[in-house]
Amino acid sequence: MGDLRLSKGLIAGIIAVVAVLIVVMMVVLAYNDMVSKDQVVQSHCSDVEVAYQRKIELIPTMFQIVNMTMDFEYNLYVNVTEARNIWQSLSGNSEAKMNASVQLDVSFAAFVNAVQEAYPNPTTTPAAIMTFMDQYESTTNQIASERKFYNDAVREYNTAIRKFPNVLFSGAFGFDEALYYDQDNPAFE
Repeated sequence: MGDLRLSKGLIAGIIAVVAVLIVVMMVVLAYNDMVSKDQVVQSHCSDVEVAYQRKIELIPTMFQIVNMTMDFEYNLYVNVTEARNIWQSLSGNSEAKMNASVQLDVSFAAFVNAVQEAYPNPTTTPAAIMTFMDQYESTTNQIASERKFYNDAVREYNTAIRKFPNVLFSGAFGFDEALYYDQDNPAFE
């Protein structure tokens, strides 16, 4: 019978190839996992933006109500309009956009508080205001929910890129830590 022994060099070569294949597979799997988590973060960021866009679309209704039923100070109009313009001028998932979101929430909260003070009794509140208030509350709840989903996705993504072995190459592949929406926003309390 022939000698079936493999040389030490051939065995070492096979082990090296297998080790390289294992490392490459680990990198590929980790990379794909980080891409998936990054896409979830981007998706939830878009969901938050859609909810804020709905809130922005309520602004004309808000001012129609103001013109029909109330005489608010000019300052309220300027604050809400500026907050809207700043939010719309910013793009992507940036800290500036998150700060603009907070300012938009604060401006809307000022409007809602003014309406509630002017019309505290639902039986005397005009129907347009009640409809607006329902839409506003629904949108605000949707934003809070979307922000929670976004922050959950950011937490999962940030954890994934910081875990071993992902931390070894996440930066090299361009996976940077994502920003959280501020959970302590007074407009949501």
